[in-house]
Amino acid sequence: MMVTAIDLKADSELLFFLIHGYTGSPDDFNELPEYLHKNIKANVKVILLKGHGTRIEDLDNLGYFDFLKQIEAALNQEIHKGYKIIIGGLSFGAQIALILASRYPVQGVFNICLPYQLKFPFNIPGLKYLKYCKKYWNKLYTKEETKLRKNKFYYQQMHANSLEIVMMANEELKKSLPNINCPLLSIHSKYDPIGNYKAIPEVEAMTTSRLKEKLVFESENHNIFFSENRFEVYKTISRFFQVKSSNDEEKIDSVAAIIPAYNEGERIGLVLDVLSNTKIIQEIVVIDDGSTDTTSEVVKRYQKVILLRNEKNRGKSYSMQRGVEATKSSILFFCDADLEKLTPKIVEQIITPVKNNTVSMFIGLRNNLMQKSILLFALNSGERALRREIWEKLPKQFKYRYRIEAGLNYIANSQGKGYDYKIFDYYQTLKEKKYGFMQGTILRWWMNLDVGWAYILVMINRLKEKI
Repeated sequence: MMVTAIDLKADSELLFFLIHGYTGSPDDFNELPEYLHKNIKANVKVILLKGHGTRIEDLDNLGYFDFLKQIEAALNQEIHKGYKIIIGGLSFGAQIALILASRYPVQGVFNICLPYQLKFPFNIPGLKYLKYCKKYWNKLYTKEETKLRKNKFYYQQMHANSLEIVMMANEELKKSLPNINCPLLSIHSKYDPIGNYKAIPEVEAMTTSRLKEKLVFESENHNIFFSENRFEVYKTISRFFQVKSSNDEEKIDSVAAIIPAYNEGERIGLVLDVLSNTKIIQEIVVIDDGSTDTTSEVVKRYQKVILLRNEKNRGKSYSMQRGVEATKSSILFFCDADLEKLTPKIVEQIITPVKNNTVSMFIGLRNNLMQKSILLFALNSGERALRREIWEKLPKQFKYRYRIEAGLNYIANSQGKGYDYKIFDYYQTLKEKKYGFMQGTILRWWMNLDVGWAYILVMINRLKEKI
């Protein structure tokens, strides 16, 4: 199969300069180049590394500095053309992307499945010397990845030089990280068989970049572009660099809608239709909390919605935290996934008081008997807009199950500008209707007990403040 470099032209000064992995090819990025070209209207260039795209034997006499020299020369050419460049790479390409981001005035950098901290057996001391015994090693691909790679160029074998090349790149990278000050996006697979995702915080901490974001997918693919998460990776890269394509401060008062969802395939589409048509919202993040129904499939129909998926059910608070970590927006709008009669106008009325700095948080109360009768419980409504700092000040003891809303109310009053609320003509699907009378009733009382405990925690914290 013939493979060539990718060079997509657009009427734009923005260029994505992408670097594929060792024993990879421009096909490593799957549909990403076309996605960026179409959705951001950007130029996209993916060079073909020396010795690649042919036979594994053609890599025998090529080493780390051969590739670095070639990539650096190609990047220089694009810089001299006057492009504003975002550089990104996969695996070995991610290492080189970060190294070059420390040397050149790029607008941003992203790394995918960075092998900065190697996993067993690749971290065994002296393993690189096995190349003198065996030169080529078979690669292991999942059935899903093999299927997705159909009609794409890829190697069936890994070259024995790869470990030494990756180790040399890591030595250079360790010296280079402190010189990276541009926006930095890191994406990894949790079960990547080669690189450990736990190295991301260390990599971020060593840079001087002020704008950083990390995203870890529940995936076992070393090349995440050939997994079910690939479209979310495309969306994340597109969103991050549309908002943060310079060294400026984070976009002021951008709004992100965050929707935790569990088995809401029948209902979540109505909510996403509304949020997608609410102009005041810039980002929409859905966290599928281990659903066993069609929730993820429904969300994937919405091109601009970011979908995160928990491998198993982790609960509302965990999902909300994950959603917050996926965005840098200064205003967060939390929303349940099972609402009816919600409208863009209602959403805007909840967000606007926070955007105008009238209050730190505004709560939308639902038009049902419980919320109209007992204000204390009504104020635990899931629809609320708040300043990001309110969430960040929330103690961990409140980030558990259904304690979050009571905790946020407490923090908004004690450490912010307070909160306000209003009853709107929308409502939530009853638990008894979703889960059946018996299970729904048990879940409702379990929730009420948790909320009651949250208010006890609030009183304890208030007493501590007075002591």
